Amino acid sequence: MPIRPIEVRDLPELFEIRAATRENAFSRDALRDIGITEESTAAALSTTHRGWLSEANGKKNGFAMGDGSTGEMCVIAVLPEFEGQGIGAGLLGAVETWLFSLNWRQLWLWTSSNPQTRAFSFYTRHGWVVTESKENIVYMRKPAPNQSTDPTP
Repeated sequence: MPIRPIEVRDLPELFEIRAATRENAFSRDALRDIGITEESTAAALSTTHRGWLSEANGKKNGFAMGDGSTGEMCVIAVLPEFEGQGIGAGLLGAVETWLFSLNWRQLWLWTSSNPQTRAFSFYTRHGWVVTESKENIVYMRKPAPNQSTDPTP
């Protein structure tokens, strides 16, 4: 499926996708409670963050974003009916490519520590390595191509 950069006009639909994911869904209210709104996301996209979305037949079905100022892979969200079609992998690749182009030696993210979740297995299949565990989350890192597989900073 084709992907393209996220534009501010896409944000309302992307917030709907985020709320509709099968695992780790966040409603608009829950996101607002942690400071994530359309306005804050638009501001981030104009400065430190970039993102890509997937769409088919005019329907947005997934997106991913990263933070260029920290090397963080922030979010991947794909509608349940589009899972298993390679959309997440394509979106992850777009964000990783962008972050590595900024000369990050390694990228990082956090996710559930439960290895049975789709996110945990998805990231490990794509080369991410658990480097730290705290309560119910793990931190994962991925080295840049041609870098050491040592996950330390």
